[in-house]
Amino acid sequence: MPSPFQPGHLSPEMVERYGLNHKSVISRVVTYTLAVLFAVVLGYVAFQITRPGAEVSLISWKVVAPDRTDITFQVKTGNDDPMTCILRAQDESRADVGYATVQVKPINGEIATTYSLRTAIPSYTAEVLGCGDAKVPGPQFPYGVAPPSQPWTP
Repeated sequence: MPSPFQPGHLSPEMVERYGLNHKSVISRVVTYTLAVLFAVVLGYVAFQITRPGAEVSLISWKVVAPDRTDITFQVKTGNDDPMTCILRAQDESRADVGYATVQVKPINGEIATTYSLRTAIPSYTAEVLGCGDAKVPGPQFPYGVAPPSQPWTP
């Protein structure tokens, strides 16, 4: 709403105090440009956070031997680029007993594969932590326990 007072009727101090002096065109252009840039950056960040990545599902896992757990999982993605998946097996106390980084190459955007994970002791559970650029926790082996070498081989 415009002011009923004209800057010519007031003292310079009053004009400055109540913002009745008109801003220059340059300051308006700079303000609008910064607002648009901020909106673009905010949109880009929102897209990066919510963009669909690889869809991973654990199909099954089975303790085959005291030092081996077979993990079957499926990866669906929008392309056929190779990707890295992180697998782990844990004991009853949720400490890692096996941890592996696995390379998979989808065909027509998906792949189902079984990986034989070497474990330090028999596992209680197994999971696929994530694939692609998903943020996953690192190995959580108990102090003094060395991660078993991967993959399991007879």
